[in-house]
Amino acid sequence: MVSFLGPLVGLLIMGTVVYLLWSAIAGSTPESTEQTNDAIETLRKRYARGEIDEEEFEERARMLRER
Repeated sequence: MVSFLGPLVGLLIMGTVVYLLWSAIAGSTPESTEQTNDAIETLRKRYARGEIDEEEFEERARMLRER
């Protein structure tokens, strides 16, 4: 029973390392994507209320998407 735990732990560690590397390379985690979407939604609301003009909306949205 104990003999299969070693390879299982090794696979788990390798999977974790691969996931972390992939996340770092992709540069986007689900949390950061969700935050960007929330920020863009806030921009849309401000634009709809007339608090910011179209130029400012586009510039800020572009900056958020580049993150």
